[in-house]
Amino acid sequence: MKFQRYFRKIAVWSTLAITFFFMLNRAVDGEYKDVLHASIDFLVLCTYSILIWQFNFALDKQENRLKKFFKSEAIRLFVQSAISLFVGITLVVVVEFIVHKTIKEENAPLPFFIFRGILINIILQILFYAVRSVYQIQQVQVSNAQLMEMSAKAQMDLLRQQVNPHFLFNALNTLKTLVKSNNPNAQDFIVQLADVYRYLLQNNQKEKVSLREDLSIARSYASLIHARFEDNFKLEVELSPEIYETYTPPNTFQLLIENAVKHNVIGNGKALLVEIYNEDGHIIIRNNLQPKRTVEHHTGLGLENIHQRYQLLSNQEVKVLKGEKYFEVWLPVLSEK
Repeated sequence: MKFQRYFRKIAVWSTLAITFFFMLNRAVDGEYKDVLHASIDFLVLCTYSILIWQFNFALDKQENRLKKFFKSEAIRLFVQSAISLFVGITLVVVVEFIVHKTIKEENAPLPFFIFRGILINIILQILFYAVRSVYQIQQVQVSNAQLMEMSAKAQMDLLRQQVNPHFLFNALNTLKTLVKSNNPNAQDFIVQLADVYRYLLQNNQKEKVSLREDLSIARSYASLIHARFEDNFKLEVELSPEIYETYTPPNTFQLLIENAVKHNVIGNGKALLVEIYNEDGHIIIRNNLQPKRTVEHHTGLGLENIHQRYQLLSNQEVKVLKGEKYFEVWLPVLSEK
């Protein structure tokens, strides 16, 4: 198991540390007769320390079986600890009894060594379950992080898939209007529409694109709108030079321009002005308000799509401000690709 591989070094070093600690106490008290006597004690301490670790590893493998009998995590942990402690004490008693009766000639009575072994067993049991708990917490955190990453990726994929149909749906409505009115710009509109849609297809799998690139396609889209409304629609861009080197989710500006056109009256002396500028670490898209009474075929995807994509990419909020005269969307600046 991963747990065993992860903690094998911990088992070795803890065994050596505990062994030397208890041996040092006896050495200071002058209880060792010679090097052979100390070596035997070293082997004894190492033997049942290693056996205790190995049994705990073996018992840990049976955790799934224990889950069938004990549903409660607390009860299962208590049973495992009790079994480990009992087996550990048994190992200590057996090893010390055999060694005491066959090899060592100790001045101290057998109960002293059994008590010492039980103390070591308790220390190892506490260490084992403490370290295992830390490991399990880490595994849960890693698993949660992976699930969150997978969830975020799935959400981003879904949002990207929403953009193309949303754009095409509204663009075809515009084209329908041009064709009905026999507008001579209809053919140019189709060509430009093909260019914009090609951009969408090429960047469909990207989470971010350069702001310069996305703004360029937004200008192309604005020319499509201008073909329909002529001088009743205008796009003005005034951004600091460094802002062009930042990033944005694909098709952000096109969606916001589209949103402004969709919700406002254009024509009959009412011109729509869309402004794009930067201020206080944000890119602001603002349009004058002249709202329609009704909005046909409104899908509601545009602003929500942008909001969710920024949330997934940067965990920063997209601000939407609506005043008496203007509607503004404040986008956080994404400086890293």
